[in-house]
Amino acid sequence: MASWFRYLLALPKLVTLVREILDLVRHSEELLAGGNNGAAKRALAIAVLGQTVDLAVQLGIPEAKDIDKGKLTSVAGVVIDNLVAVLNSLGIFKHASPA
Repeated sequence: MASWFRYLLALPKLVTLVREILDLVRHSEELLAGGNNGAAKRALAIAVLGQTVDLAVQLGIPEAKDIDKGKLTSVAGVVIDNLVAVLNSLGIFKHASPA
């Protein structure tokens, strides 16, 4: 019974996670077209990672408790910036990577 209650309590985090992922997908065309919201989408991608870790912790996944969210955020930011730089160099993105 307690495990079901844990899943029920995790439902709002799961809904938030799905909403953020849908938001990223919805705006992917704008990003590829060179829109000016790259920094906002970068922040949203990092928020998705944070929500995923929070959800995993709430669901009791043992590995999730050991994740340093600060380090994850900083490394994810570097990865996103590098990915944008590569896509810019290939001519796929038409905007600069965030500072």
